[in-house]
Amino acid sequence: MAPKSRQGKATASRPDSETEAASAPPIFFLRTKLLPPRPAPELLSRPRLADRLLTNLANPLTLVTANAGSGKTTLVADFLRTHERKFVWYQLDHTDKDPFVFLGYLTFGIHQVVPDFGKATFAYLNESSAELAQQPERAVDVLINEVLEKVEQQLILVLDDYHHLGLQTPVHAALDRLLAYLPDVMHVVVISREVPPIALARMRTHSPDSIIDRADLLFTDDETRQLFRKVFDIELTAEQLAEYRERTHGWITALQLVRQVAQKTVRRSGQTGSTDLVEILRQSERDIFDYFAEEVFSDESEDVQRFLLRISLLDRIELDTCAALFEDSNCARLLPTLVKRNVFLTVAGDGPGEEYRLHPLFQSFLRRRLRSEVGRTGVADEHQRFARYFFSRGSWEKGVRHLLVAEDFVKAAEVIAERGAEWITSGALS
Repeated sequence: MAPKSRQGKATASRPDSETEAASAPPIFFLRTKLLPPRPAPELLSRPRLADRLLTNLANPLTLVTANAGSGKTTLVADFLRTHERKFVWYQLDHTDKDPFVFLGYLTFGIHQVVPDFGKATFAYLNESSAELAQQPERAVDVLINEVLEKVEQQLILVLDDYHHLGLQTPVHAALDRLLAYLPDVMHVVVISREVPPIALARMRTHSPDSIIDRADLLFTDDETRQLFRKVFDIELTAEQLAEYRERTHGWITALQLVRQVAQKTVRRSGQTGSTDLVEILRQSERDIFDYFAEEVFSDESEDVQRFLLRISLLDRIELDTCAALFEDSNCARLLPTLVKRNVFLTVAGDGPGEEYRLHPLFQSFLRRRLRSEVGRTGVADEHQRFARYFFSRGSWEKGVRHLLVAEDFVKAAEVIAERGAEWITSGALS
């Protein structure tokens, strides 16, 4: 049977020149998508994470997943530069959902490192592209066979911003196939804001340390001390460290923006050792809020944006409370989904029920944005509504706190007068 072209039409046998053309890479490649990111401004080496990456090279996959601005890309890029490993860096976006495009870029990227690579895979992609959307696994098999034949030294394949592909794409099946039969000579690093919908159970079983997540990427107290020692040449006091821990939760982008503001402040004032770091953190919030607006909030649908704004007025978001206060939102689905997608929402595990908590800086951003949209009166009305709900449930302390934020001091005083002695005795109110 005559071979089929990309359009699926039968073609006659080709002379050698046409065969060579069929095995050539497509012309649509944007070469900058296969360039590694520029080196980030010097921040701080993180040997505990670099060691994880190095150790896990013996396994097929490393997954680096966390919210925006957590240092995922910086960590992997710095590791590759420091350890001088051969790699292919593939910067993904929504146009890579087509398995023909995805596998084409992979093949072209490997070809740039291994010049003899790609003839068989490109030929298959060009001849069988009509089948690719339904059965991308066959093209992956061809690629794997060519890797076994042509690639001799370990090659690291980095898939950056994998979350841009979304949930519905045949590329996930292609990646599953690649990981299931990946030759030892290759290692895949997936960088994503969300946990991708690929088969991770096998990976967790064989290599539980192969997932580097948000908790791993957060700066520890010791790393925060080292950062300020290196950048500002000062030692954080216990009070300053506690303030930064409470406000940033070790989020690297906040610390980076703080550094930039501090350096500008020092240059303007000519100071060398008297920087008020707590004040600098407060000054940095404007830049941090701009980052949230551009990189996080704007990526969400209008319904999710509205939901985030409304729940921001709650310090602890209990599932039952959320469902009662926001009946038009599917809290049982939305909250776990936002956690899984690393949208600056975490599970608060120290309570008896299912509770969630927003990152303090993200919560501050959301509250300020809500106030700009509905005004102080609208925010106060919402706090009044919350207070009525908590009073109806007998949660008098929580209700009073919302009354105080709403500046309904008369009603708050009435409740405190009725129940204050009991609270003070129990230590619930001070």
